[in-house]
Amino acid sequence: MAHNPISDIAQAAAEYTHAAFNSPADGAPPAQWAAPLDDQHRLGMAINPNDGSVVLTAWRRGFNDAPDTDDLAGEALLRTSFDTRLGAGLIGGIAPELGASLSLPLYAACDAPPLQAAADALLRELDRMESAPADDAAPLPVVPADARAVLGDALRAERDLARLAQSCGVDALPAGARHFDVLFDDLPGRVTLHPSNRLLIVDFFVHDAVALQGSLRRAVIKSALLINQNALRGHAFVVGLDSRDFVTTTGRIALERLDDDIWPRWLQYQVTQALETRGLVKSLSLQNADISFGGAGGAATVAPGELA
Repeated sequence: MAHNPISDIAQAAAEYTHAAFNSPADGAPPAQWAAPLDDQHRLGMAINPNDGSVVLTAWRRGFNDAPDTDDLAGEALLRTSFDTRLGAGLIGGIAPELGASLSLPLYAACDAPPLQAAADALLRELDRMESAPADDAAPLPVVPADARAVLGDALRAERDLARLAQSCGVDALPAGARHFDVLFDDLPGRVTLHPSNRLLIVDFFVHDAVALQGSLRRAVIKSALLINQNALRGHAFVVGLDSRDFVTTTGRIALERLDDDIWPRWLQYQVTQALETRGLVKSLSLQNADISFGGAGGAATVAPGELA
């Protein structure tokens, strides 16, 4: 396999961000690409049109994938996806052909040196999760184009949040409010302003996974990571795991992209994805499965009135 210096990949990534955000006359860059760094690692970029970002992704092959062990590294990726949603917004995923991944959304064009530093940090974090998934992650360096660095107007963002809350039937928010809660039947959620004041975050809490163990829990973790890999192809939500072991879905979108028409349709999309994710988790965990057992000695149970 041909390898590439990380500096060369960072330079290509920087050129990709400039092409994606500056809309050159000769057309947009490819929707997605990846390049090998060495036999175990790849780096790549993708455009996510739903939240207006470009995504820097690091992949690592060789995660411990023995089916008789807990997927601790996979759980660490999902917890990172949830814990960073109000900061850098890292996305943990997995692709069968490339391995486990960690992604950083970018919201503006960026030069090569900070992208190289970010790629280094993503790769180190993937390696750390392989060897010590329970350890605390090192802080990710701030990239001039990530969600923590591209800032908006706080007062305008809070006014937008109050308007969106009213459309959800929520009474007037108190001054300075940064979030409000929603409930769709038995699906609880929260709408939150990102600290950058440019993004809106919607979380739904879809399933309590604390009782899931063994192969059933492993199947849920793997499926959630596969869902997150689709975030690289433009999907508008990712799956996480919070500190209480709740499976969550999170969507983020730029406030400037929301109006009275887009907001209800986008929110309904998030609700639909959350409910479908809940249904998937229930199916994988065999919840409400109709399982019958034979009688003593393996004989089939005979209902009253039926012939044996």
